[in-house]
Amino acid sequence: MKKFYATIGLFIATLLSAQVPQAFSYQTIAFNTSGAPIANGNVSLKISILENSATGTVLYTETHNKTTNAKGLVNLNIGQGTPTTGNFGSINWGTKLNL
Repeated sequence: MKKFYATIGLFIATLLSAQVPQAFSYQTIAFNTSGAPIANGNVSLKISILENSATGTVLYTETHNKTTNAKGLVNLNIGQGTPTTGNFGSINWGTKLNL
């Protein structure tokens, strides 16, 4: 009976760990053209996920409109922006990807 429960537990753990991410957190600091942080300002960001290298095929692109904090910090969830290219849910995370 213990083997049965262990097998079921292992099966459930495998299913849970194989889920495709719905989004992931990202932080950055926004700077103006003079190199100073953009404090409490509105910024637009374009995020692209590329295949294999910085010049690879674009698999997914989305945009975000955010407001920075007092130090220019921006928090966002990649996968929850406005999609412009591709589908976040169909990304094959088993390949080499670049942001």
